[in-house]
Amino acid sequence: MSRTTARAAAMQMIFEKTAGGQGGEDTLKMVYDELRAGRPADSVPLGEDEPNQEDREYIARALEGVMAHRDELDERIERTAKGWPLDRMSLVDVTILRLALWEIYYEPEVPDRAAIAEALALTERYSGEEDKPFVNGILGTLEREKEAQA
Repeated sequence: MSRTTARAAAMQMIFEKTAGGQGGEDTLKMVYDELRAGRPADSVPLGEDEPNQEDREYIARALEGVMAHRDELDERIERTAKGWPLDRMSLVDVTILRLALWEIYYEPEVPDRAAIAEALALTERYSGEEDKPFVNGILGTLEREKEAQA
């Protein structure tokens, strides 16, 4: 499985947990079932669309990391999205922003630009093309702020 797929799974699990669900194994299975849906049975080698140990570790780290740093991540989002409190934003967009910011600030193996590009892909897939400039603006501003402080 690719990191892109693991990131999509982590985003959906964070979304579910934030919305009051468990964000557990059932969610992970649902995500992978969704990713397989619509593909011809012989188009993907057996097991390729299943989370391996590395993927599961990333997903668990992302879920735990976002939840542990949620207040700080939310403060960064609200400060940057002047005039847009979190409760006016789509929960999908907020979840994507939280995950990307967690990667930018706490997952050093993920380059900041990759975290932003992946967040924009998730936004396009799960939220909509019209939300990409909003998500990109917040992430770009915070990434530049982080670089200036380094």
